[in-house]
Amino acid sequence: MKTIVKLAGAALLALAALVAPAGAQDYPNKPIRLIVPYPPGGGVDICARILAELLGAKLGQPMIVENKPGATSTIGVEFVAKSAPDGYTLLATNSDGMTIVPNVKRTVPYSVPKDFTFISRLLLVPLTVSVYSGVPAKNMTEFIAYAKANPGKLRYGTSGVGSGPHFAALLLEKAAGLKMVHVPYKGSGPNIQDLMGGHIDLSLNAVQAIVPVVSSGKVRMLALTSPTRDPFAPDVPTMTEIGLPDATLAIMYGLVGPAGMPATVTEKLRRDTVAVLNSPEAKAKFQAAGFQPSPLAGDEFEKFVMAEYRTMKAIAEAEKIVVDE
Repeated sequence: MKTIVKLAGAALLALAALVAPAGAQDYPNKPIRLIVPYPPGGGVDICARILAELLGAKLGQPMIVENKPGATSTIGVEFVAKSAPDGYTLLATNSDGMTIVPNVKRTVPYSVPKDFTFISRLLLVPLTVSVYSGVPAKNMTEFIAYAKANPGKLRYGTSGVGSGPHFAALLLEKAAGLKMVHVPYKGSGPNIQDLMGGHIDLSLNAVQAIVPVVSSGKVRMLALTSPTRDPFAPDVPTMTEIGLPDATLAIMYGLVGPAGMPATVTEKLRRDTVAVLNSPEAKAKFQAAGFQPSPLAGDEFEKFVMAEYRTMKAIAEAEKIVVDE
């Protein structure tokens, strides 16, 4: 009898070993949720919708974008961190939730990197410093002089407290000796709308999100926070060019999932994501939206994120940036 029980137990273990990989090998066999931790219309949302269309087609299942904004992206990031690690709930994230917020807020409801599976970097995105057309400044030098003449009166909008744009604005204030009032939003979409309406004076957003509204005449771009000029806004100078290298910051966009995803699922997502980003169709679609794909998969992506994490931590500590809002 003991022998029969042992044989039955061994058979069940063998069956379980076969069933788990089979499920992973069939991946995906239903739609995939792609969580965007911002409202529609911002840079991450634009990127996610392009990726969802192309990656979903390659995977053979719909990839459905779902916006979960709030708390400087941490609501959406936490949602994915605590989701089932089966590959059917993924996150289109950026530097905000991964490397900046954890270093400027006293507590966040997840831990980087242990709560995530790193699939691939998607993009490296510069930010633009833009002003409402009613602000009497045609360039960054004029804006700095105007802001210094009006300390504490100018309002700047970002995609949230502790976000990349907020961090960039704090660096700008420090480097240029400015004092402005922060107006946080749940994402860049409503932020840009208020900038166009003159409800705020200055805004920091992804270049791709702000360039389309410049033609309205209501918004003027003054500078980029990236180390080099961006082909989507070739005439806009960088912070380094205007003498403020300490205000330089580029934002990472990436694709991650919850920790503990099956290795076969993770590898398939990494392989297919990089293939999509390198395809002529993807390059054309991203470039039409002002993006340049910058894939970096797997362990190399995680190393990149953690290097950026350490950099943001060092800056936050050096500049004593702590956000309690």
